[in-house]
Amino acid sequence: MKSQIVDTRKPSLGKKIGWSVMFLLALLVFLLVSPYLTLNPDVYFSEQKAVYMAHTAMLLMHIVGAMLAIVIGPIQFLPGIRKGRRLKFHRWLGRIYLLSVLVGGVGGLYMAQLAYGGFIARFGFTVLAILWLHSGFRAYRHIRNKEIERHREWMTRNYALTFAGATLRLWLLISGLAGIDFLPAYMTVAWLSWIPNLLVAEWIIRRTRPAQRRSAVLAQPEAPRTAQTEF
Repeated sequence: MKSQIVDTRKPSLGKKIGWSVMFLLALLVFLLVSPYLTLNPDVYFSEQKAVYMAHTAMLLMHIVGAMLAIVIGPIQFLPGIRKGRRLKFHRWLGRIYLLSVLVGGVGGLYMAQLAYGGFIARFGFTVLAILWLHSGFRAYRHIRNKEIERHREWMTRNYALTFAGATLRLWLLISGLAGIDFLPAYMTVAWLSWIPNLLVAEWIIRRTRPAQRRSAVLAQPEAPRTAQTEF
């Protein structure tokens, strides 16, 4: 029987700062996107106003799902929420998160076919939506099988894709300040908003795996003194 992974280390200052920045950006995106829920055409950017007005149902699916997922995600990564009495809350919040990804991903996949920027942008957003849905499914399947470590890895990948909602706006801001025309910037950001996020997620996953394995070994019962132990 496999022992549950126990990591008793306290988060470093760098991790706390990183989490705080991630949560603040997620909250900022939530606030910036919330006017879309009014269905007021004046809040849509001009190049897509007609498209959004003609597909409000799928647009709302994508927006509501993405808004919920982007603010729930950072909370789920807090170490304290997965311990003791908070574990039940973590599980229920996880169900809401994955349901939000499902709703937002389906809406996003539909809206990606209508995205501004032609084939390059549409293909980029289509791949993003497919990977978002796929990683959410993998995370769900692993937790159903009680594969905790694999579940955490896929949730890390999934939130990296969820966070594309924040990095997309950051890259558009940077490109605007750099004087790049909106069309080529948007076509580029359709890919740049999520590929670096996934690379960072993979780096985090590979960086934490050795520590997780050491913690798992420490959590195992002590071997009999007569048994030979390898180090």
